[in-house]
Amino acid sequence: MNSDFISRLRDAENRYEREPQSVPIIREICRTLAALKYEDAALPWTERGLALDPHDPEFIGLRVHALNLAGRHAEAAAFVTEKQSLPWLPATVQLELGYSRVMAGDLERAITLLDEARRIAAASHPAAVAKATYLLGEALLRRGDRRGFPFWTMRNEDAGASGSYRADGIPVWSGEHDLRGKRVLITHQLGFGDQFLLGASLADLQSAGVTLMLTCDLQIHALMQASLPGVAVICAERPLDRGIPFPEEICAKVAAFAPDFQTTLLFAPVLSQHGGAPVRRFRPYLRPPAGKQALAAEWSRQLRAQRPGKKLIGIFWDCAQRHGPALGSGMRCWAARRSIPLALIDRLVLDAAVAERVQFVNLQHPLEANPGVPAGNVVRYAPGVFHFDDTAACIDQLDAVVSVDSSVANLAACMGKRTCVAVNTSGDWRWGSEGTGTPWIDGVTVLRQKTEGDWTPVMADMAAWLKI
Repeated sequence: MNSDFISRLRDAENRYEREPQSVPIIREICRTLAALKYEDAALPWTERGLALDPHDPEFIGLRVHALNLAGRHAEAAAFVTEKQSLPWLPATVQLELGYSRVMAGDLERAITLLDEARRIAAASHPAAVAKATYLLGEALLRRGDRRGFPFWTMRNEDAGASGSYRADGIPVWSGEHDLRGKRVLITHQLGFGDQFLLGASLADLQSAGVTLMLTCDLQIHALMQASLPGVAVICAERPLDRGIPFPEEICAKVAAFAPDFQTTLLFAPVLSQHGGAPVRRFRPYLRPPAGKQALAAEWSRQLRAQRPGKKLIGIFWDCAQRHGPALGSGMRCWAARRSIPLALIDRLVLDAAVAERVQFVNLQHPLEANPGVPAGNVVRYAPGVFHFDDTAACIDQLDAVVSVDSSVANLAACMGKRTCVAVNTSGDWRWGSEGTGTPWIDGVTVLRQKTEGDWTPVMADMAAWLKI
């Protein structure tokens, strides 16, 4: 299928060379790039189209999207403001401006815009309510405001949201019931890092007397079992379509658990409040299985004997999704913006003052696509990494972890390991929005990119952090 679109794209580009004033050809190129999930590459084409037709809504919408994919959020907001007098759908201007302002870090204006978008959408554009609401929640969370969690759960209802399992005959928890003494089934639908972070709320629920069953991905199953004693943790593929039934092999386990309610992991922080255990920060709780701990301890003993006086520091720099074009431009571009170029990693690991006191340990999964290999002073975890319980066992033996915004950063932070996270100009809400700390997790140093794409000052700060 992609080969057909690529052929169509090449043909349209050739026709454009002969007819550079043709709006239909430019539109065809933009639509083909979108079909190929490369909307980010459409930016120059939208500019050519708008030079010919400044009011074309298709070019305007795609340009805003492409600017945001590139991390040019303030520019996207300025462009929407410039075009806001055009006939947009109700709430769309406020929604686009609000999203761009959130990602640009202008949280106060974003909150006002998104709250307005919710009110307008509720009256005249219901399809936009969910997105406006969960973006409002994310803006509040970036500011460290726990009131954002109930809004953030509307991410489940957005048209572009990932799926969640539903079991027939089990009521969906809707917020009105006190959960103390109840049995609750919690299903997963988020990335590994989200599951690590939100799973911290489950221990609070347990302490409040809630009995839990949790589904999770195979890659984190053993780790979550070891970390959440008393929770019935079962392995299931991550659901992609919303509301699909459980796989047949899971149904019997769910029936035996006999839950009073079901919900998704997205609700975990809200659930903890209704369980009577409100906690502002996510507390460390992750720990590797005992058998893996023993293997890691022996590996660490041998490595420290070979590198006397050196600290063992885990390092993770490349988000694998950036190498997967089939995942879509949103996930691919977000992963690329969070990743640090290997050349800068080389400069860090070979810095003489750093190398004198640090032995780095590569925390990239060995089967990940194209992360590259640092030029030196980096070793692999010898027992081998297959799933996240192996990564956790390795991290457990390290002195600290340096990482980009990733599942590994979340894992290290939720283990209580001294962690330094490098975030791009947008960053995820869990790392906060300013300063070198986060309002959500203790013991984490956050190094923030000031200019999109420029990691050099961040790497200098990271080298200084490693020398302390």
